[in-house]
Amino acid sequence: MRSTRIALAAAVVAPLALTLVACGPGDDPSPAASSPATGAASKAPTGAAPTASGPGKAAAAKPLTQDQLVKALLTKKDLDADENRSVVGPPQHEHKQTADKPACQPVLDLDDPGNAAQAPAASATGAYYGGNGREYVEIHLTQYAPGQAEKAMAAAESALASCASFKDTMTNMPQPTTRAKFSKATYDTIGDATLALKAEYHEDGGQNALVETKTYVFVRTGDVITMVADSALHDTAMPDRAQVKQQLDKLNKAAQQG
Repeated sequence: MRSTRIALAAAVVAPLALTLVACGPGDDPSPAASSPATGAASKAPTGAAPTASGPGKAAAAKPLTQDQLVKALLTKKDLDADENRSVVGPPQHEHKQTADKPACQPVLDLDDPGNAAQAPAASATGAYYGGNGREYVEIHLTQYAPGQAEKAMAAAESALASCASFKDTMTNMPQPTTRAKFSKATYDTIGDATLALKAEYHEDGGQNALVETKTYVFVRTGDVITMVADSALHDTAMPDRAQVKQQLDKLNKAAQQG
């Protein structure tokens, strides 16, 4: 099993961490979830520990294991994804990402915690492709050590003030460096904290061609961060609220059963 990454036209590879195992669980059924309270992209309604009910709240204090996170991922069937190209399972982090500005590294570490100096306790990733297009939905579920999820979210948000544009270099890739441009976005406030981002990725050098646009929603519930991201070549919409709700509810169910 090896990790995969989105290959773009002319051997340009899509940025920011699709390091996935090419096998995973079956098509487990999943429920739906909640996501009210529109607010700023980064501020949460509360910093308290999650409770058993409420928008996007994970119920159990006991940390989720690697296997539990993989089982908590939405399945290919849930998202009506291409069975031949979509992948669901534990990430392998074969493509370490490094920002040319050290202050910007927390943004890459939030997108793929396998980059971080302090590895997460457990993580699972899904990439869900549509039928024949290059668009895809990417989901990360990451269990952090106590207190580390809150620090990771805060560090990434703080870094954005000076990291609207930086170079992202990834190991073991045919085109290792892209230029990333980030901006904050507005999304429903869910869980203990929510951070929404828009990003563009351009070739580094040459004509600086746009190779991918991507939108991200990061939701922290206790010590777990759920990332849902959408990718397309141009004008990517923010992640679908129904899909985010569905993923958070499935995670919440796993936490209650854990």
